[in-house]
Amino acid sequence: MSQKQIITQHQKKYARAINQAKNQGINSFQSWFDKSTNIHQSTLRGYWDVTYHILTPVVCDYLNKPEDKIALEIGYGGGRLLNAMCSYFKKVIGIDIHDEQQTVKKFLETRGKSNFQLIKTSGNSIGVKTNSIDFIYSFIVFQHLPTFGVLTTYLQEVYRCLKLKGIAQLYYGKYSKLNLVDQARNLIVGYKEITNAPVNHTSLVIHQYRMKKICRNIGFKILDTGTSYKRSPDGYRNKPGGQNYITLLKQS
Repeated sequence: MSQKQIITQHQKKYARAINQAKNQGINSFQSWFDKSTNIHQSTLRGYWDVTYHILTPVVCDYLNKPEDKIALEIGYGGGRLLNAMCSYFKKVIGIDIHDEQQTVKKFLETRGKSNFQLIKTSGNSIGVKTNSIDFIYSFIVFQHLPTFGVLTTYLQEVYRCLKLKGIAQLYYGKYSKLNLVDQARNLIVGYKEITNAPVNHTSLVIHQYRMKKICRNIGFKILDTGTSYKRSPDGYRNKPGGQNYITLLKQS
């Protein structure tokens, strides 16, 4: 199967599952993306995840006057993070592979947000102009990508779209989620594609050394690395999650 066919098949599988969740109601739609019990909890947890996972101290060191800046989210899902980010930035653009833009638009508008734009993506590109974005972030998305090649393409796209001195905060699947045998078997390449993974299960994990190498080769300066936490702030710092993050600076 070609790379294009893999991406298309992957996109259709996720879009179909998300549409089914939407047809069960707004609470089911929102909980599909973050396991919340209702839309109110999903909205609140969106603010918590933005606070602890996206706007880290290092990110904040490089974000001056965010009220004048444009942010972009890769994989906005139900819009819970995008909703929070609209409170901090002049404009927030969201891209995703699903077809539920109107559902998310209504969710955001009922929360008083209007400074956003939703774009359907092909699954490996960012449909905005070169050097046009100040801050790009992604959470619980890259671990669901179908192939390592798609990840690499997204990282190249992030670099293209960021302005000079722009920042990216990107989460990806932890390599340590593999069993010890698989970790040893794939250590040289530094990643593993988990083929035929069910929807919403991890399909790509990357070793930190490989992620750093890719980002440096593209031209990024690495500012920070770290881990995600489950259900922040419940037991924060005591419950590491299944993702690592890398904070990147476009320096040239």
